[in-house]
Amino acid sequence: MNCPNCGGLINLEKRYCEFCDTTFTEKELGLATEDIHTKSIKEEKPSEPEREKTLTEQRQEELAREKANRKTQPADISAREIATGAAVLGAFGLFSGIRRFFRNLKRTVCLILLIILEIGFAFLMISGKVTELMQGETEGFIAVNILIIANALLAGLISRIGRIRAGTAITAIVNFFAVVWVFVYPLIATGFEGATAQSVALLAVIEMAVLAVSVLFSHLIYRR
Repeated sequence: MNCPNCGGLINLEKRYCEFCDTTFTEKELGLATEDIHTKSIKEEKPSEPEREKTLTEQRQEELAREKANRKTQPADISAREIATGAAVLGAFGLFSGIRRFFRNLKRTVCLILLIILEIGFAFLMISGKVTELMQGETEGFIAVNILIIANALLAGLISRIGRIRAGTAITAIVNFFAVVWVFVYPLIATGFEGATAQSVALLAVIEMAVLAVSVLFSHLIYRR
């Protein structure tokens, strides 16, 4: 048995170590023997194999290491880089603001032009100039319908430039009232005097077709 103090051999009969000149009691020798026996058992016991980590656990450990590295090594961002980034963001913001301003300005101008166009067209119809143009002439009837279609085309073009979604609807309403004022109201006011059922039906079909074509043209120009 080895001495717990110096590692030399102990004379068990005398309970004495000649190397360090130490005398042990029976109790001390018994405790030392138990310790040696316990250590030998632990050494002989095979260690459990280490469990292989899953990909998720490995990824979590990598993320934890990266996070710890970022905390211990903060990003080195110079004042020049910060100023450059702020300047770039400011330039983009300024450009976006200028673009938005001119877009809103263009839409406002186009809306004003559309309103002026429709007011002028409505005044032309109400003033009676168009009715005088139609008196007893087929050319006048054709000219009025061409004027209605032209109004729709111009309104569609203005709506497209200004991206005014309500442009087609406004044009359709104004053209409808123009047809009612120029063609329908005079017939009702005179009690359909001098008009046959066939002529009234033909007039209704023609004007509905003109209104449909004008709205279609206005919509197509806007969507193009």
